[in-house]
Amino acid sequence: MLIKWKQVSSLRDGDICSETIMGNAKDDIIIKNGERITFKSIQKLHKRGVDWISVYEEDSFDTAVNDLFSEEKLDKFSTELSQVCEETLKDGRINVEKTKLISDEINQEIIEEYGEYVVPSLVKLKRMDDYTFTHQVNVAIISTILATEKYGKKKEVIEKYTMGGLLHDMGKLWIPEEILKSNDRLNAIEFDIIKKHPQYGFEIAEISGVDHPSILNAIRYHHERWDGKGYLQGLKEMEIPLEGRFLMVADVFDALTTKRPYKVAWEPYEAVSFIVKQSKKMFDPEVVRYFLLSFGLYPVNTKVILTTDELAIVIGNKRGSITRPIVKVIRNDRQIEIDLSKNDKISIKKVVKIRMLKD
Repeated sequence: MLIKWKQVSSLRDGDICSETIMGNAKDDIIIKNGERITFKSIQKLHKRGVDWISVYEEDSFDTAVNDLFSEEKLDKFSTELSQVCEETLKDGRINVEKTKLISDEINQEIIEEYGEYVVPSLVKLKRMDDYTFTHQVNVAIISTILATEKYGKKKEVIEKYTMGGLLHDMGKLWIPEEILKSNDRLNAIEFDIIKKHPQYGFEIAEISGVDHPSILNAIRYHHERWDGKGYLQGLKEMEIPLEGRFLMVADVFDALTTKRPYKVAWEPYEAVSFIVKQSKKMFDPEVVRYFLLSFGLYPVNTKVILTTDELAIVIGNKRGSITRPIVKVIRNDRQIEIDLSKNDKISIKKVVKIRMLKD
């Protein structure tokens, strides 16, 4: 099943929408992924100022860009990690061996398969229901990719970042559920309680026999900011262990791009722009550089207008090619893949449908 871009004025009754389009409010859904297009929905899209949407189309399309993990594999990781968390709540200790099996599988696949054009689809990482476990898997994957940029394929080093990602939010198991699962923004007292989760996670890990400093640093320091305004210890710049600085970027990116009861999900491009803007404030600029080398300025599924005035969607990034991703366009009813890193005649003119970021 392919995805094809269509102008709203060209939609036909019976087309199937392939994206969920949100308004400004968190519950304002204009049209849902999988919803059948009707005359009424076309009118609604026109009224809300939507000019283009993507629809499903049966066809075949060969691409040089491959996702690292299938949705089935990601779901497996999330399910297995949820079981680890349930056991931790029951026994008071993390099943480190079971967690390491998940970590090893993530680590091995990234080290073996993460090549010049292999990029994970971050949208696919959002299709699982349980935020807590999905988030920890996502952060583990992102952290591992960033570590691969720094260390190459040194498995014995990189695997500590994978484990750190999987365990970084374990301390939230000690946070009362009414706070952790609140649908409202937290008040100051509740936020102070939440802020203790890195220390709680550190203590749970130590009790469970986790003794490698890199893993413990990732858990304990993943909310410390480069400018010293983070928590719990208010460390700054190089005072923050490197693992904490890596986890901070991965954690924030995944949190921003995830829909929560109290906020809409940011577009991946918005989140990347925020991370770049917060370099030397929230984030270590060197870690931001690794992030851009891995994911590019235009991450997967960013909609763009090319200098040819064609609408395109980013389907991958060549490692190290920060501003020239691989895009897909429709020409003469055929899907065409363009590697902008190899085509100096075409570039990105602007990004489509991105909300203005506030300072």
